[in-house]
Amino acid sequence: MKPSHDRALRAVQNGTIRTASLLVPSLKRSDWRCEWQAELWHVRHSLCEAGAPSWLAQREVTAFCLGSLRDAWCLRRESRPPHQPQPRISGAAGQCLLRLCTLLAVCVVLASLLPGVEAERDPARFQVNTGVILIQTSASGDQFEPTIAPAFYRDWKGTRQRYFDDFAFYRTVHETALLDSRRAPWSVAHASPNLFSLLGLQLPFDPISVADMALFPALILSHDAWRREFAYDPAVAGRVIRVGNRSARIAGVMPYGMWRLPETPDAWLLEPDSLLAHASPRTRGYLVAHLSPLGQDWMQGGWVSIAVRGADFDDPQFYGVSFAGRLRGPWGIYQFSLILALLALPAVTSVTLGESNYSSHRPSRKRAIVRWAFLLSKFVLVAAIAYYASLDLAWGNSSNYSSLAEFAQLVWAFTICLFGFRWALADQRQRCPVCLRRVTHPARVGLASRTFLGWNGTEMICTGGHTLLHVPSLPTSWFGGQRWMYLDASWEFLFADSGAC
Repeated sequence: MKPSHDRALRAVQNGTIRTASLLVPSLKRSDWRCEWQAELWHVRHSLCEAGAPSWLAQREVTAFCLGSLRDAWCLRRESRPPHQPQPRISGAAGQCLLRLCTLLAVCVVLASLLPGVEAERDPARFQVNTGVILIQTSASGDQFEPTIAPAFYRDWKGTRQRYFDDFAFYRTVHETALLDSRRAPWSVAHASPNLFSLLGLQLPFDPISVADMALFPALILSHDAWRREFAYDPAVAGRVIRVGNRSARIAGVMPYGMWRLPETPDAWLLEPDSLLAHASPRTRGYLVAHLSPLGQDWMQGGWVSIAVRGADFDDPQFYGVSFAGRLRGPWGIYQFSLILALLALPAVTSVTLGESNYSSHRPSRKRAIVRWAFLLSKFVLVAAIAYYASLDLAWGNSSNYSSLAEFAQLVWAFTICLFGFRWALADQRQRCPVCLRRVTHPARVGLASRTFLGWNGTEMICTGGHTLLHVPSLPTSWFGGQRWMYLDASWEFLFADSGAC
């Protein structure tokens, strides 16, 4: 081999040795570089004295230099600190969330199948015209009673008003409906033709255009009467039936859960104002009014006093009462019950998760985030279950507005939230902060007679070998709540599944 080629190969070999030394950890780099350079000199000297051909000698020397690279990789790999496997989150935590999700799915499916819940959750059921009030002789907005005589409606309808721009009237009477060859007792609301337009209810049909008001006034069936008397007959619209002492043409069926005003009639009979005004003087009904812009400015606190001047009536004092409480929907009730449950939670359980005695086996920040995320997930799922379960239990059999159903939803939502949150905290206090397993194998420690001299209580352990939980049997000033003690690596030999956790 030519001397120039020999010098080039020597430069490559020396560069290989230097590159291998750079792969070695810095503390051992100089020693290994000297070692490899000495061995390289020895290999070259031995091959030259043996009289091997130049190209064969250089081949052996290059192979030696490449071998230094493999040695350097081995040294670098061995110098790395041993990898400590992170504890695995126990499958029991996932099973807990899966059970809650399954329960939530069942409640959601029931809510979608129950017509009362679907009607209560539909926002279209609460879209009525603003400024609609009920005029009555009581200022109470909780109890509505028929207190208005038809004469009031006739006089106020025909008089120019300053605070009102439209009126509607209805009264509920018990009458007999003649259906084919059978009779059915009904509660029928005799209403003015503009009642539904005044309220702003979006009916899927026009009751005025369906029937001739002079011959056959329009009759609107409730959803319950349609189911009970006509077995969900889709062709019921247009039929003429006898109600009381007159015939009426069925205009359609009221959508499920749409009616929000007082009384729950089986049918609404839209009559001309002349028939309503000539009703018996002893008849009492409900007067619905729409406030003018000036009247809406005077409306305060949910009711307004109305003074009737120039009228010869026994009791000229009336009140315009808003029925906005019937239009608040289930979401507002649920929010109120949720806030009450959160405020009452510290009174029924401890909201702390226990003290911690940290050691070298202290969990990482990532583990702490996972632990809090698990607790938050349980709270969110419990709150969602409370919302849908309270709807199912309260509104499942209700087709119209019901104050009893609203109260039932409030009670159910508050109860489920309160005790559900209490269970979530109690469950979290019994789970290892490292792997989220529930601690097991309770053991009594200490004597009850030496509570103030030594520790006395229950000790439980994580089966993954991460923590010990100490729960005092009698809280004292120095040991008031439960404590977590984190175990170090010296405990691992006692647990068969510590390596997998």
